[in-house]
Amino acid sequence: MTAPAPTAFSFEPLFLALGALAAVAYGRAARRQRPRRWRVALFALGVLLVVGALNSPLETLAADYLLLAHLLQNVAIADWAPPLLLLGLTPGMRAALARRGSRALAAVTRPRVALAVWLVGWYGIHLALVYDYALRHAWALNVEHLLLVALGLVFWWPLLTGQLSPALAVAYLGAAFVGSAFLGLAFTFSTSAFYEFYAATPRIWGLSPEEDQNLAGVLMNAEQAVIFLAAIGYFVARLMPQEGAA
Repeated sequence: MTAPAPTAFSFEPLFLALGALAAVAYGRAARRQRPRRWRVALFALGVLLVVGALNSPLETLAADYLLLAHLLQNVAIADWAPPLLLLGLTPGMRAALARRGSRALAAVTRPRVALAVWLVGWYGIHLALVYDYALRHAWALNVEHLLLVALGLVFWWPLLTGQLSPALAVAYLGAAFVGSAFLGLAFTFSTSAFYEFYAATPRIWGLSPEEDQNLAGVLMNAEQAVIFLAAIGYFVARLMPQEGAA
């Protein structure tokens, strides 16, 4: 089957529907909780990142042409959107979610568990067998994207719900940064394509499969450096007054 033009829009109705449901649920909760405008803006931006990444030419590029586009899509929905969604919730909204999630949510968002789940999920999703299968089956690709959003929410929950002191938050983020970096480094310095799917896709922008993969690795490591170091810097800044008062 001929691939669509790289600039063609691609749509995932599931994520359009989920984005609409999230907006409706937030609107109903906001009537009771009265979130500040900045929270509403952050939540809306998080929803738009997920919906936009999966309903745009980026989806076409990711599904038919470039690993680089696919990893950009993945970091948008797994690294950027989840903290924005959680920051958009008021403490009351998060408490309500914790009550509904009950013991299961409490168990999976314990810091040690959340970090392990996130790392295992991040590496597991990017295994060649898993990744190639998802790219060849639309339903599996949707499951992959849902898992990435869920993993991001699990990872950021302990940090943004006050479970960790600033010192422990720095350690948590540092472990995640170091632990996740090896995947991006493997992409960056590889000399052969990991994924059969992308080795066979039409070539655009003059990129070979290996160059596409190398650039994807640079992107992954660069964006994680920005995200994690910014978060570490925030918690270090919170830690310093405590050290001064000790």
